Amino acid sequence: MVVDAGTHALHPQATAYLASLRSRGCSANTERAYAGRVALYLDYCQDRGLDWAALTFLALACL
Repeated sequence: MVVDAGTHALHPQATAYLASLRSRGCSANTERAYAGRVALYLDYCQDRGLDWAALTFLALACL
């Protein structure tokens, strides 16, 4: 699960992504590792006022 640190609400898209890993038969360790990385990415975007869903690879490289 990925939750918002302020509200403790589940992040729906991140949770859905992690569920998709589980449904594809990925290891629990893979899901755990990806959860932490997704949470870091969401925190990074939130701290900088960026829309996490709209960023491109090029935009991230130039930040």
